[in-house]
Amino acid sequence: MFMPLLRAMPQFLIRYGEIALKSKPVRDRFQKRLIDNIHDHFVARNLECRTAHDHGRIYLWCGDPTIAIQILKRVFGIVSFSQTIETTSDMGEICKATAEYSKQFFTNGASFAVRARRTGQHPYTSQELGREVGSAVWVANEDLGPSVNLNEPDIEIFVEVRQNKGYIFSEKIPGPGGMPLGSQGRIVGAIEKEEDIAAIWLMMKRGCKTHILAEDENSADALRKWDPRLRIEVVENLVFAAIAEQASIKRAEGIVVGWDAARIVAEKVKSHLPIFHPLIGLSEEEIKTLLAEIKS
Repeated sequence: MFMPLLRAMPQFLIRYGEIALKSKPVRDRFQKRLIDNIHDHFVARNLECRTAHDHGRIYLWCGDPTIAIQILKRVFGIVSFSQTIETTSDMGEICKATAEYSKQFFTNGASFAVRARRTGQHPYTSQELGREVGSAVWVANEDLGPSVNLNEPDIEIFVEVRQNKGYIFSEKIPGPGGMPLGSQGRIVGAIEKEEDIAAIWLMMKRGCKTHILAEDENSADALRKWDPRLRIEVVENLVFAAIAEQASIKRAEGIVVGWDAARIVAEKVKSHLPIFHPLIGLSEEEIKTLLAEIKS
């Protein structure tokens, strides 16, 4: 009774990158972390979602696709995702469903391309699938004078067949990439100025769960959107010695700061923990651009 209801809900196909390169035990652990993080974001908004997965893809069903898109854009580890319609892997059904799906995009004289790929054993190749689906799309929109353009089409339609299911979509929405939050240990970060937000965000993108120290709890609001379980502790004096002490108390595995090269040299700090300086190679303009992305 449950699955038919889910089929009626909007579905997303989610792709990840670096996780797929890991050994199976590590990949399974990181994939589970990524799925848990997706659920955390939905729970933080009091929304329900359901997920499933196979090797290389995560599938998500939810009630509101607009909010789902907002959420998935902020989940570290997601490289891209697409809102899809699902079919079986039968080529005839795929052709029929794609032809009907394509009608919403065509205008007079529009050019198009079908990008097809498959995973698993099927009685057709990816090239054969692309050719047959392309023919079906052309016939369905023949009265509008369509043309095929594989290099710079006006319309792109993607078909991805995975085992016994087919997924049809027209867009790959970029995610933030990186590694799943919490997959690479815990660090402490202090926010004294906006640059520190960018430094912490970059470490979060690499999968580090970050405990934040700040003089004002609201100074980390931009980062809450990226980690619904973000922990912020108000500290009156953010000298490095206090930051290092808190890192030791919390058994962190490192400290992140948003210092430039001049301050790194001037501070001459010492700590038994690694100190990360992710902004050291960025210009002021690049940091401003990154902060705008984080806050957007």
